[in-house]
Amino acid sequence: LAQGVAMAAAIRQCHRCPSDPQRWLRAAASSRVTWRLVAAAVAVGAVFPELPSVGFTIFSTPGASPKQLRGSDAQLWQDSWHAEHGDQGRQGELLQRQFVGFVAALAAGLILWIGAPSPVLAKQAAEVSGFAEYAKKGGAMEVNPSCFITSCGQQTKECFVEDSRCLKGALCLSRCRGDPDCATQCFAEFGCKRLDAWLNCTVEREKCVSVPPQLMNIKDWFETNVPTKKPNFDVSNMQGRWYKVRGYNPKYDCYLCQPNTFSYEPGASTLTAQVELRVPKIKSGGAWQNIVKEDMEVSAEADRSTLRAKGEIFGLSFDEEWYVLAGDEDYLLVSYKGSNLQDIYEGAFVLTRTPELGPSESKARQAAEANGYVWSKFCSIDNTCPALAEVPQEAATLTWDDVPDLIEWFAPGTVPKKEFNGQYD
Repeated sequence: LAQGVAMAAAIRQCHRCPSDPQRWLRAAASSRVTWRLVAAAVAVGAVFPELPSVGFTIFSTPGASPKQLRGSDAQLWQDSWHAEHGDQGRQGELLQRQFVGFVAALAAGLILWIGAPSPVLAKQAAEVSGFAEYAKKGGAMEVNPSCFITSCGQQTKECFVEDSRCLKGALCLSRCRGDPDCATQCFAEFGCKRLDAWLNCTVEREKCVSVPPQLMNIKDWFETNVPTKKPNFDVSNMQGRWYKVRGYNPKYDCYLCQPNTFSYEPGASTLTAQVELRVPKIKSGGAWQNIVKEDMEVSAEADRSTLRAKGEIFGLSFDEEWYVLAGDEDYLLVSYKGSNLQDIYEGAFVLTRTPELGPSESKARQAAEANGYVWSKFCSIDNTCPALAEVPQEAATLTWDDVPDLIEWFAPGTVPKKEFNGQYD
């Protein structure tokens, strides 16, 4: 774990030389490694005793002879460095398979050492609705680095140490800085149960990373510009299988293949929904299949909504209000407003009993326009739902370019934002 600790120290000393590990290591040696760092290494070592070894050389002073930290580690680092820079005499093999171990060690050192971002970086944003708006306004998230180990150690180990795709997904999300479109692509390419579990623990449950709670305000969001629901709607009419055939918000409503199945017992105050959707993998092709289960509470007639829904997707829970605006036995026009820790959002969609809109289009269009929607802005959803081919899940490729994204998780605001849409070159 001293590897991660030393590299964490080097980041502060040598933040402008991310492509030169030799300079990082010299900087690490010259920085004051306190007893707190030693204690951190021991504490994290107790949690992650099986962290893989990734070699590097620590120089006692710049230009001094290398001291081997463990076995042939110094030689391994030299081989990696010379291979990258084309030294004809020493073409060592690049240590890609061990890079996951290095990042895990670095993360452990960062978690227990960084503590908090610089006050200069912790900009105070105005009242916000979630991570996305807070980052957009220049805010740096509040972070409790030790929480990643003390409260979510198992999830962090499984994601950062045991699963390179989960780790790559976390780094991808870090680079997105809360942008929902970007994050969706990260999940499409790298989404997995371990990433969901890690996010649920660190962001949702334990709040290792969070927006300052005094800045969060979603109450006004639900109370203003409320759609007018259809009076006396009988929710028993929703029982069974429907298809989402038109969607209004391109960020949330227009995914491929969206059967919606509702289960309702007559007279009950709740129902459940199983929402299926596929997220296209823009870079690698194909799609990522998702099944979202929602618990829905039937609102009283005097309430503003028809239903209140709770569920979880991508590791984060969401709260939504649904407003059935119009419909009959063939179609339903539904508007909604929702929130999660990332953002607030709204949209509308048309449900029908068949995969295509068909003869109900004229009724749906008339109802949508009567409620202020522009029909031409609704997307048409492809519900052909072809069988998805099995795609082998290969290990993710991790590079030095990923290290700043790791730092950003534990010291938000440290690394300048890059233009990024969730797709790696």
